[in-house]
Amino acid sequence: MLKKKKKIKKKYNFVRNGDEMPEVKKQKKRKAFKMKKKVFRSSDPLLSVFMWGVHQSVEQLTHCTIPPLLLDTDFKAFSKISIENYNFNSDNMTGKFKFKEYCPLVFKNLRDRFGVKEALFNQALSSCEPYYECQGDALKEKERGHKYFYSKDNKFVVKIFHSEEVEFMHSILNVYYNYAVEKGGQTLLPQYLAMYKITVSGMEYHMIVMKNVFAVNIRIHKKYDLKGSKVDRAATDKDPTLKDCDFLNEEMKIRVGEEKRKQILGMLESDVQFLAQLKIMDYSLLLGVHNVARGLEEERELEDEHSSSDDLLDGEDSNNKDSDVPMEIEEDDDEIEDQIYENGYTYFSDETLTDKEVYCFGLIDVLTKYNATKRAAHTAKTMKHGSGAEISTVRPESYAKRFLEFMSNAFV
Repeated sequence: MLKKKKKIKKKYNFVRNGDEMPEVKKQKKRKAFKMKKKVFRSSDPLLSVFMWGVHQSVEQLTHCTIPPLLLDTDFKAFSKISIENYNFNSDNMTGKFKFKEYCPLVFKNLRDRFGVKEALFNQALSSCEPYYECQGDALKEKERGHKYFYSKDNKFVVKIFHSEEVEFMHSILNVYYNYAVEKGGQTLLPQYLAMYKITVSGMEYHMIVMKNVFAVNIRIHKKYDLKGSKVDRAATDKDPTLKDCDFLNEEMKIRVGEEKRKQILGMLESDVQFLAQLKIMDYSLLLGVHNVARGLEEERELEDEHSSSDDLLDGEDSNNKDSDVPMEIEEDDDEIEDQIYENGYTYFSDETLTDKEVYCFGLIDVLTKYNATKRAAHTAKTMKHGSGAEISTVRPESYAKRFLEFMSNAFV
């Protein structure tokens, strides 16, 4: 008997021209190899480990499930990495170091509430080398255990602080978090974004990352540190930052208009009462002032310099710059606002003023508790200057009252 041949059914796909084509066997897709983003390394071992640790921390958090509500255990949690290399990667990193992050989920939540995106946070602190507050010889003269450094884009400031402040920060973190949630981020308190401990060459460094009050791309022409005190509160050669006595002698005012004044003083009153309840004192209002007319003049001079350089390079007459540089620069408020980063600490002067200014201000140094040391300092200064003198070291309630009185007169 003859066997019947089996009919082979062919599957067809249709293409755009209408012709039938036999189905092609699908090939297994291969994933393309992605190069990992290179993290910038610093010549300073401390900064190098810091940048590496921030990158690792943010990457690790992307794989964590963020709970809708934080638990008490989250405020005691930490993540710790210990690295020891032998004759490996010595050009970029120190051979042995430790990186510890405190309360990762808590600070991740705070970053979200303060409007800081993880990608921006990671890029600003790990892709570009931060810079110290002081450079060169001034940096060497400063005490190693207490200074600041800044992200390259100037949006974040990192404070290296003492272990006592770390313990105090841990004790108030839960309360601080609840206050930030209650205020919806509308506060002039420091906006804490992360807290780390780094061990390099046997030395421990505690760090806390904050939003920079002066995170603006405009020049700060005047900087004040205001406590509401008058004793020893003036700028010196060693510390050129202007203070309360300088502010009063210049008859300086923060001219924001009545509506903004009420809003700002309301925030200050709430923040200061919060600090007084925690027995915190010796804080300051850090104030930066940008004069718009002066800033525009500086910008025009800079454009003239660039234009002159371009003319010289092109072999053109350096005096003929009419086509490159506008003769007049209008003081357009909308353009000025577009040039300024939104950081929650920036306010514009009253629209009715002819001499317009931009103010950047926020509370700083809020981790000083009124303890036995401060009580002793209060007694010593009272004996030196008299009981009626407006010294800075006073009880938290008295400090808060005097501070708010000073600010009430400063804002108009």
